[in-house]
Amino acid sequence: MKPPLHPAAPEQPPRAHPNRRLVLRGALAGVGALGGLALSGCAEPPAEAVALGYGGVLSMRLSPDGEQALVGSVQQGAGLWNWRTQQRLANLSHAEQERAQVFASAFAPDGTRGVTAERHNLVHWDLTTGRVLGHWSAQASVRSVALSNQGRRILAGLNSREAWLLDGLNVRLPVIIPHAEAVRAVDISADAALGATGADDGLLRAWDLERGAAFITWKFEAPVTTVALSPDRRLLFAGPAHGQGRIWDLAQGTVLHPSLGGVRGGFSQARFSADGALLLTAAANGQITLWTVASGQVWQSWQLPRSLTDRTERLGVLDIGFDAQTRLALVAVTSGQVLVWRLG
Repeated sequence: MKPPLHPAAPEQPPRAHPNRRLVLRGALAGVGALGGLALSGCAEPPAEAVALGYGGVLSMRLSPDGEQALVGSVQQGAGLWNWRTQQRLANLSHAEQERAQVFASAFAPDGTRGVTAERHNLVHWDLTTGRVLGHWSAQASVRSVALSNQGRRILAGLNSREAWLLDGLNVRLPVIIPHAEAVRAVDISADAALGATGADDGLLRAWDLERGAAFITWKFEAPVTTVALSPDRRLLFAGPAHGQGRIWDLAQGTVLHPSLGGVRGGFSQARFSADGALLLTAAANGQITLWTVASGQVWQSWQLPRSLTDRTERLGVLDIGFDAQTRLALVAVTSGQVLVWRLG
């Protein structure tokens, strides 16, 4: 039987489903003042543009090594692609829906597992075989999703003012993490020990999933649109739709940079490099920025070109990332393309 959704009262400490022992407790942490840093995009065109997902793209997620993409296409449904060779490696059908409309997806950090979310349905995949490992159904739309290595744990943000923590190895009822508004952004560490949730009311929480406690709570002035943990789980970035983002040094328990970005800007996507030295971000206005984490300064920035079909509108960013050698910045956009800029 598919696990049902159990709404929780807003602004209450996260609670577990009665069948689970894990109880998540909230704890306030994180301070800092907001400053400003003006950004300007470079008109440098991308070095390469590779087209995928013919017939319109609803979502696209790049693998950690930058080689593959999970694509939610309007006409072709969900699929696993090698974007460089433009080869569709596997069809990812949701139950009997051959062309499921996938709006959110994620890779495990090791690249062996994936998850796709088609509105109310979430499917866990073994990407090496194309086999379904688990299926969950909700009464609300899935806004965002992330999973750990081997798909041990899955963290999903829902429109129903809550996040789900799922056991990816066993299809059980979820642990419910309530928020006051829809949870738009989530991330989870490779070892499944840490998680982060960001909601439309601007509330960010970082979780110790082993102890079942929130060790960072921070309130932005705008909806939290992106959260990102560094691969070594030492750093956490969170960015709002409008205003400045923040980087926490989780290893030291301090705020590394309390005011990243311009006051008038905002963030839509974020990804740390494999070594955590660089942070790549995207804004709703099409600006792509590469930050040096140690200094909090801009190293490079680019501006997305205009849409190929409508010269008055810019392309939207679906995901960003790096290649395996951290020599390229990769940007997946709403036209179904992966745009490539060289670093340095």
